[in-house]
Amino acid sequence: MKKLLFLLITFLAWGTSAYSQEFIKGMEISLYGDIKDVNDVDQEDAPKTRSIIIQPAHAYLYNKIVSVSFEEVMPAVTIKITKESTGETVYSQEYMSPTAISVDLTTQDSGTYSIEIVSDTISLEGEFML
Repeated sequence: MKKLLFLLITFLAWGTSAYSQEFIKGMEISLYGDIKDVNDVDQEDAPKTRSIIIQPAHAYLYNKIVSVSFEEVMPAVTIKITKESTGETVYSQEYMSPTAISVDLTTQDSGTYSIEIVSDTISLEGEFML
């Protein structure tokens, strides 16, 4: 009885772990880009920092809905989503002081899309599959 209970618990733990890893991996959209400096310091003369740079925006995909959340308040942000195969812009909108945004792409066909998040201080882009 103890062996059966142990096997059941082990199987459930392994199955939950594998499912959650796939779920998280498929959900987050990796954003790459640069965070623009606000001050007018030449990059060669600027002090070198070795700390972790916190990304100001994160994007997630779930059931053809893209959610973007912001870690800090920005005055104006433009979000643009483009279909890679055709170059067609399927969504473009400017937001004032956003904290979280959801974009419904349920009417779009399957394929590879790119997202671009631009403000005065950041320029991030990422790619995802629908």
